[in-house]
Amino acid sequence: MILISVQAFPPRSGGIQTLMAGLAHAASQNNDVIVFADKKSESASKFDVQQSYRVKRFDGFKFLRQRKKAKTIETVIKTETVTHLICDSWKSAERLSPNLKSCVIIYAHGNEFPKNHQKLNRIKNSLAKADHIIAVSSQTAERLRPFLLFHNAPKVHVMPNPVDAPVLATDEDRKKIDALWPKDKTRLLSLCRLIDWKGVDRAILAVKACKAQGKSVHLIITGDGDDEPRLRRLVEQNRLDDNVTFIGRIEGGRKTALYQSANIYIQAGRTENDQCEGFGISYIEAGLQGLPSIAGRDGGAPDAVLHEKTGLVVNGDTQENVSAAVIRLIDEPALASHMGSEAQKRAQDLLWDKQIIRVLNLNKEFED
Repeated sequence: MILISVQAFPPRSGGIQTLMAGLAHAASQNNDVIVFADKKSESASKFDVQQSYRVKRFDGFKFLRQRKKAKTIETVIKTETVTHLICDSWKSAERLSPNLKSCVIIYAHGNEFPKNHQKLNRIKNSLAKADHIIAVSSQTAERLRPFLLFHNAPKVHVMPNPVDAPVLATDEDRKKIDALWPKDKTRLLSLCRLIDWKGVDRAILAVKACKAQGKSVHLIITGDGDDEPRLRRLVEQNRLDDNVTFIGRIEGGRKTALYQSANIYIQAGRTENDQCEGFGISYIEAGLQGLPSIAGRDGGAPDAVLHEKTGLVVNGDTQENVSAAVIRLIDEPALASHMGSEAQKRAQDLLWDKQIIRVLNLNKEFED
């Protein structure tokens, strides 16, 4: 049996939610899997019953919810044969007892390890309960090292985030998505939470730079978040209403159709208030559909987008660099096509059905 403890899980959206849902689905193909998640709701119940694994949800005040979840997990480990306990972050392991009779794996994403070392002892004590830590990028691995105890530290493994095989797009999905794009324009796509460090504002102003050079482009922005009002004002202030479309969240076959319909994926992130891209699973999703990506150099994005191979990695702090990258891929279609092909090859190697064995085989070291 495999147990997965999470704070971030669908139907809520986000990179960690996507990662952990993919892990649960892949692991459940040959194992009995239980996911221990937060927040009961009608939408969560509808999601849970459709899955190939069991989901137990916990409500209540945060402290009490965490303790109840931890005690339930420990009871299952004591009464069942549990090979793995996998936590989506150190927070999901914090209330667990040490020395559990299971291989404990904790994911590390980057932003949960503050550079000013707040919560130092809490994080150290939580990570000390792990046998293995999976860092989703090399930058994350470096960022978490100050939080490891010197004695008996868990092994740290850098593993790029795998992705699920995309939901197939129907003809109706493609028809609906194609209607969103103006004709005869280069199609740029941003698909992410709308928060400042994702760099969606850089994508918008790159459209303005393209227009100034007489290039015909259109940007579709997919997602929602606190930064959306500012981004909409930016479009309005720069008179880009005919060149930028916000379409909100999108899932399933229409999300696949959207990736398939675009020419370039752009998410040139940066660091804001010590927050940056932990990895960027959307770059890999875009790669599955043959899209080259433009990414920022901060955080784990350079592990997701290989510079000059699967896309371009630029300084997301500087608008000129982002705009130049877009213009370059528009002006060099053969280069963009080659990068898209390389991105697709790499993304296919990162599908969960190929990568799940890497995660589950970590328990062999625990048993040895």
